[in-house]
Amino acid sequence: MARRKNNESWFDILVLLPWWLTLIMGVGIYVYLKVHPLPNGTFLDKPVFIWYGLKFFSWACFGAAFVSGLLTLKRKILFASAKDIDAIRAMSWREFETLVGEAYRRQGYMVEETGGGGADGGIDLILVGKGQKIIVQCKRWKTVKVGVKIVREMYGIMVAEKADRVIIVASGAYTSPAVDFAHGKQIELVDGKALVQLIRDVKQKPGVVPAATSTQSAQATTQKIVNVPLVVSVAAAPACPKCGSPMVMRKAKKGAHAGNQFWGCSKYPACKGIVNVS
Repeated sequence: MARRKNNESWFDILVLLPWWLTLIMGVGIYVYLKVHPLPNGTFLDKPVFIWYGLKFFSWACFGAAFVSGLLTLKRKILFASAKDIDAIRAMSWREFETLVGEAYRRQGYMVEETGGGGADGGIDLILVGKGQKIIVQCKRWKTVKVGVKIVREMYGIMVAEKADRVIIVASGAYTSPAVDFAHGKQIELVDGKALVQLIRDVKQKPGVVPAATSTQSAQATTQKIVNVPLVVSVAAAPACPKCGSPMVMRKAKKGAHAGNQFWGCSKYPACKGIVNVS
């Protein structure tokens, strides 16, 4: 999908905020204006102009809180309906993106849906949180596997956007060349089975679910992403023991441990923290 337009209104930005936050803002400004009545003067006088501006902004906050609340309710209903892969594949491309965004939102990320109104590829979601910027592309394909071309393109976009990682979420599967290309890079391939399990895990842990904090969750999730140990989800990657950054699976190319797999810090070579694979 296309990126969000630069001419988005400030009301659109308010709607992106949690409904309770804009409601508090609106009530706070409303109470302030009740305590400080309208100053004397014409509308063009600065104090009067500011007073009316604050009044208008308070009502805008109430409107944004209402819209944001409806969208939150819609996401909750959609998330609850995603019980299996068949239910997910029955969704529209827009619903599929909303579902994926909600799954990561419940893991503690701030999620921006880039908009654009089409299923033409590109960046669908931007995740910000835990010290990272992550771009996400969603592929609601029922039969066709996601190929290496798409993975390669998203990797290029990740570099251009200076993002920390890219996640591609599909309702189906990936081709072998796509998996091979993702190996050793900051690319995460989430297939249909892994997405279903991710949603189930999030439902079992309401609220914010910190990534890479549960050893049991990490061990379970490792086997869920496209059935390839080298391509894992955020929950599967341990935190670097030196700097706390997410780690990626690597393979030793030389030395006594050549051919063995190990977790290496994603900030390498700035950080050389490693964790052995047991």
